[in-house]
Amino acid sequence: MTLLGWPLLALLVVLAVAAPVGCLFAWNRLPGPRAAQGAGRLGLLLTCQATALLMVGVLINHHLHLYASWDDLFGTEQADGDIHAAGAAPQPDGAGPVGRPQSLSPFHFDGRSRTFVARVQGQESGIRAEVRVWLPKQYDDPAYAGKRFPVVELFPGFPGSSWTWFGAMRGADLLRTAMRNGQAKPYILVAPTITVQPGRDTECADVPGGPKVATWLVADVRRIVTEHFRALPEAASWGTMGYSTGGFCAAKLALQYPNRFRAAVSLAGYFRPTSPDLTRAPALARANSPLDLLAAHPPVDLLLAGSREDPGTVPAIDEMIRRSRPPTRSFTYIVLTGGHNVRVWQEMLPKAYEWLSKRVDGPA
Repeated sequence: MTLLGWPLLALLVVLAVAAPVGCLFAWNRLPGPRAAQGAGRLGLLLTCQATALLMVGVLINHHLHLYASWDDLFGTEQADGDIHAAGAAPQPDGAGPVGRPQSLSPFHFDGRSRTFVARVQGQESGIRAEVRVWLPKQYDDPAYAGKRFPVVELFPGFPGSSWTWFGAMRGADLLRTAMRNGQAKPYILVAPTITVQPGRDTECADVPGGPKVATWLVADVRRIVTEHFRALPEAASWGTMGYSTGGFCAAKLALQYPNRFRAAVSLAGYFRPTSPDLTRAPALARANSPLDLLAAHPPVDLLLAGSREDPGTVPAIDEMIRRSRPPTRSFTYIVLTGGHNVRVWQEMLPKAYEWLSKRVDGPA
């Protein structure tokens, strides 16, 4: 029974309803002395609370895709799937990598998310984690034969998974709509894992003595994607986008590595590090702070999006704007209503894709 499957949610709904019914039935029927009856009634109440909390937790996870699997939740290593020949068979909606060279690839097609997924190890970081890749229908269009595509690297919030962008965020669905409406060009969407150790928020940084998450996201993921898909490798053809903690990561990595990224979109992000891995050392915090990284004036474009009803978001954007100087160019996208949630970020995606399309080169 999968963590994101409907059977688990249905089972927990049944248990959450059955538990209080059973509690009412058994309340005055518990045998034994008064102390034993009291302990039994306490157990009945705790059972009711536990089933209700489990149901709510799974319902939230089902909506937000914070954890994609039991292995993701408990941090257990999952064995790799079978190796498949690249482009073995066309996939629906132009999802299959038919046009790329025939070579062994660790990626296999996941029909639920309509992405290619693999658990791979980074050569430079040593991190082994999941990467999901979504291909536009143009990838298999004969008119685009031999062409390589620009890439948008997508980051979820914490603790999110690589699935989140193709589940709760509907990133691929909204890009398809934007392309049909002439708002966006065809991108390859890449969603790597950013929480490489369960419960540890590194804020996409190389942590001294810890995981090299920035190296994983900037160097290893690019090598993996360009090796197995027709992706343009140049910085001019790569952008980043994320929400919440992922928005922090998108802005930070683009500012840290302007030789790797052309533009970044931060949806309800923040711009000062908060992770204990970074704040324990002032120099490390400054090196990973988008606000401080602006002092180098890297040649990247930033789209800083947020809602006035999302506390702290707009003041953080205002501070970034005040510190931005050419050749860095910062743009704002502020909506009046909406909190810190997926619905608000979904509604921002069409304009975010349109903005990126004017800055990221390709297909070519």
